[in-house]
Amino acid sequence: METELANSTDPQTAAVHHEASRWQKIAWVMYDWANSGYGLIVLGPAFQPYLINKLLPLLPGSTDNHGLMIGQTVIPGSAVMALLTSVSMALMAVAAPVLGAMADIRGWTKRMFTAFGVIGALLTMGMAFLSEGHWLAGGLLYVASNVCFGTSFTFYSAFLPRLTRPQKQGSLSGWGFAVGYVGGALALIGFLAMLKTNASWIPLGLALSGAWWLIFSLPAYWLLDELPASAGETEGGSLLLAGFRRVGRTFADLKRYRTLFLFLLAFLLYNDGVETVIAMSPAYATDWLKIGQESLIVIFLVVQFVAFFGALAFGYLADAVGHKPVIIINLFLWIAVVAAAMFIAPDQSFDALGIHWDASSLFMALGVGIGIVLGGVQASSRALMALLAPREIHNEAFGFFSISGKFASIFGPLAYAGFATSMGPRWGVLSVPPFLIVGLFILMKVREPRLASAN
Repeated sequence: METELANSTDPQTAAVHHEASRWQKIAWVMYDWANSGYGLIVLGPAFQPYLINKLLPLLPGSTDNHGLMIGQTVIPGSAVMALLTSVSMALMAVAAPVLGAMADIRGWTKRMFTAFGVIGALLTMGMAFLSEGHWLAGGLLYVASNVCFGTSFTFYSAFLPRLTRPQKQGSLSGWGFAVGYVGGALALIGFLAMLKTNASWIPLGLALSGAWWLIFSLPAYWLLDELPASAGETEGGSLLLAGFRRVGRTFADLKRYRTLFLFLLAFLLYNDGVETVIAMSPAYATDWLKIGQESLIVIFLVVQFVAFFGALAFGYLADAVGHKPVIIINLFLWIAVVAAAMFIAPDQSFDALGIHWDASSLFMALGVGIGIVLGGVQASSRALMALLAPREIHNEAFGFFSISGKFASIFGPLAYAGFATSMGPRWGVLSVPPFLIVGLFILMKVREPRLASAN
């Protein structure tokens, strides 16, 4: 019996589902706007070049290569950045489900959401005090703020089932991602404007993303209601140990939550492909297509704004036809776009439809395609997760959902590096389709709950 569906998807339950106020929904959506400033600036094109070119010391005997010397081992700047990212992802992967279980036990979802969000924003604002050579302080601020960023998002997503009835969760989730794309793009535009004014203002620009995160999060911290503790929970002793025990029981009880964990496995795989495209497309465009940085920034911003409309459109479509069909449609489109990328060459040039096409314009066209499906697969995945997660472990379940995203930021890029190193930059794209295809195959086996029609 699929017991994880009993609490959240019964038609009678759906019919009397508590509906949050309009202001609470707006406040929840605004958190996507808020943290996207951090996601697009610190996790995007701003912090990594600053760490590598300014914070890390010059390597011995070099005039332009930065990194660290550990004994006789040279660790280049890009490797240092990769290690910092891996550490932050590992910390999140371990912490998210345990903290989620603790929040379920005590009813602390809102307070943990607020604590990690505020602390993460303040740590990011602390980047204003960085200067050349402060690689250790910069690395610690990056790791700590990234852990807070990912953990707060776990609790943020857990609010979705409590804000609206299941029939409307797709569109609400879509609005969150859509608004986040616009907010992140505007924050990035502000960052670029600061750099054009004074190139030395990078630390202030990084701190700006922290202030953006904090200020626009305040409505959510103020207006969202605390989620209740799990009914019948009788954990005793240390809360931390209780959290670990509960996670262990959830892992051991796979049969009871079979559909949920099947979806999490599918999400881990296809999201790995999605995250690899997001993370590696700038490297692919630079290394293989030889597209300049300014053109890449323009493409990046175009993708953000196109993703706004894509997230909204697919959100409403998901309410009409279901989240699983929308994810399947999106994955087929992802596979088509990735396959098309392999046929673009740096020296391509032709005229068609009244447009002169070259590598840059063709990559822009693919970027628009990515933007359309980017929000659809993410928003519908989050909404389907909300339907499948049982009420008594919804924070914990979203912790596992968050883990899938963290692991997706590790395996895909590693596979890309293997293909690109052994076969050349063009063939790094081959790392993506297997994740998308296998994830799609497993998703086909997930049964989406049937819901009562919306009134």
